[in-house]
Amino acid sequence: MKKALSLVLALGMAVSTMSAPALAEEGGEFNIRACIASEPETIDPNLENTVDAAVYSMHLFEGLMKYTNNGEPAAEGDDRVQLMDYDYGVAESYDVSDDDLVYTFHLRDEAVWSDGEPVTAQDFVYSWQRIVNPETAATYGYILNGVVKNASAIQAGEMEPSELGVVAIDDKTLEVTLETECPYFIGLCAFAALMPLRQDVIEEYGTEWTTPGNMVSNGAFVLTDWQHDNYIEMSRNDQYYDPAGPDKITWYLSDSQSAMLAAYEAGEYDFFYDVPTDQISTMKDAGQLFTADQICTYYLHLHCDNIPDWRVRAAIALSIDRENIVENVTQAGQTPATGVVAAGITDSEGTNWVDRVGDIMWQPLAEMYPDADLTTYSGRCDLAVQLLDEAVAEGYDTSTTMTYEYNTSEAHKAIAEAVQADVANVLGLEITLHNSEWQTYQDNLNEGEFGLGRMAWSADYNDAITYIEMFTNGNSYNYSNWVSDEYTALVEEIKSLPGGEERDAKMQEAEALLFSEGGFSITPLYFYVQPYCLQGEISNVGWTPLGYFSFIHATQGAAE
Repeated sequence: MKKALSLVLALGMAVSTMSAPALAEEGGEFNIRACIASEPETIDPNLENTVDAAVYSMHLFEGLMKYTNNGEPAAEGDDRVQLMDYDYGVAESYDVSDDDLVYTFHLRDEAVWSDGEPVTAQDFVYSWQRIVNPETAATYGYILNGVVKNASAIQAGEMEPSELGVVAIDDKTLEVTLETECPYFIGLCAFAALMPLRQDVIEEYGTEWTTPGNMVSNGAFVLTDWQHDNYIEMSRNDQYYDPAGPDKITWYLSDSQSAMLAAYEAGEYDFFYDVPTDQISTMKDAGQLFTADQICTYYLHLHCDNIPDWRVRAAIALSIDRENIVENVTQAGQTPATGVVAAGITDSEGTNWVDRVGDIMWQPLAEMYPDADLTTYSGRCDLAVQLLDEAVAEGYDTSTTMTYEYNTSEAHKAIAEAVQADVANVLGLEITLHNSEWQTYQDNLNEGEFGLGRMAWSADYNDAITYIEMFTNGNSYNYSNWVSDEYTALVEEIKSLPGGEERDAKMQEAEALLFSEGGFSITPLYFYVQPYCLQGEISNVGWTPLGYFSFIHATQGAAE
């Protein structure tokens, strides 16, 4: 609980005073209590833009495809959590045309909504047209651009949403026409933002359609309660064709790592993963914490209006000691990042992208400054000072204080303090740290009220474009307000190419442009892993390295 727990801790009272359903005894209800984040901005699938909101959506809704446990352990030493693969969801099969441009999905007859109405192809048409409609102002409005026919033109206001290349042939047949062959399209069909939605429900209730009693969903669970800033409660959907394991999931809402840990240790949570960094080693050694691979990059936005000289942005990037951050701050097995595309993404031949491109963040600088030693931190610091000196010689004012914006979290604070110290020690530049609750933090990023802004991106699917397209002109995730017509045109070209080496090479070229002259609007810090804590007799929890845990088929007792 976001507020109640922090109050309890402040007063030094026992966390066990929380009102929480206990894990069921044998023969009783099977309830799971988890905490993965604070209050979500929305649980409207089309409008969600965070991993936690996507997790909630994936329990409440089901897309054409879904994630299913594959039986392989997600973390060393723990067989209770399994990796998940793509599987058929509402679609029971699909056909692809000879030119790979037309996908025809056949929907299962047993797929129904929580009110008993059948899920139809038109429910997908409505949802997909809604997300690309500029009037919806969906953060993920761009997700189908260059993928589904006419999506880009619709987003640009040049065509109507009804002209999107998605058609209901009949109630159980959905036809999707692509702009070009897309190697990650089937992965997109499991993405939370593209779940089917009921037009009649949304039109009847407007923005209140996501409240308990109003929401109609087609997934394994239904929304039964939402006490804002406290918890979200879901109960098993009796209409779902593949009944869930738990009877109920209670998602507690908190942004306090210490509060989460206290609740977990008091037996009030069965699962949480935002572990205080100073407890990671202790809990891991005690066998209470496990670590799963995750395809995610932690990086900073460097606002191009507030830090207008690219050399200063590059100097800041060079001055940060990433090894220190992963070894002494995060401490969970993260690895330093020298590119924005996360470890775990593969190219068209299955090669890990990071292995393909190497230390791509430093390569353009190495070409511009061939005498610099970019293989060591001390060498990078030397170049950082040189770049700052060049900028100062041309009028850059070093007396300006930069604001580092981050959302409230002990972990983000510790990282921010490490960056602040590095920049001060190496460059003599002053950074002021500012934290705020998630929505205020998002508003500050959108309004450009920062010099540095922390961000992390968990891949939406296994393709480098999930990272690369975020930094095009006007993209909703381009918080740095970086403008590069060259980069944007290159990304548009990439999205017109079929999968293969030519496309891979263009994406590598685009990633290098991010760190070339005029760039450094972002600076990656590290590649994620996902620590988690799970207690009680719970098994068959699902995990995908794209960042989602699933309790849909969790069971009581030892792992199967």
